[in-house]
Amino acid sequence: MSDLNDNQHKELVPHQEAAIEVEQEQVEDSDDYILPQDYIALSKSIDRIDTLLNSENEALIGKHDIDLEESAYLKGRAMLDLDLAGKAVGPENLPSEIVVRLQDLQEKLSMNMKLISTQLNAVKDVSDLLSKVMKEHDSDGTYESLVGSW
Repeated sequence: MSDLNDNQHKELVPHQEAAIEVEQEQVEDSDDYILPQDYIALSKSIDRIDTLLNSENEALIGKHDIDLEESAYLKGRAMLDLDLAGKAVGPENLPSEIVVRLQDLQEKLSMNMKLISTQLNAVKDVSDLLSKVMKEHDSDGTYESLVGSW
């Protein structure tokens, strides 16, 4: 093989350039409908988020206890599932029933954000009060520095 030069090598492996014809099929618009399995997946995702939001909102109002860390994780997973199901369908293909359910879900999410914000503000107020009390209790008046930056 060492005796072969580049020209001989090219002769051993002939190279022909030929046009490659690609047949392109006319794809009809499939935007006119939603597949049943996509509809079911989207509907189940909406149901799941709705249930999670109802449970968390009731807990935040004070009706029962809830693990907010676990709830946040579950909501995140459910929102991801909804996003994936929505991408499979496309916003232009959503049936009016799904649009109404998504609007209702948006209202519940808005309420959830308000309730969580209220709870976080209450926690901050309690934390500020505890910090102030601890500072006053530990202070003999000699030092006037703040404990922490909150």
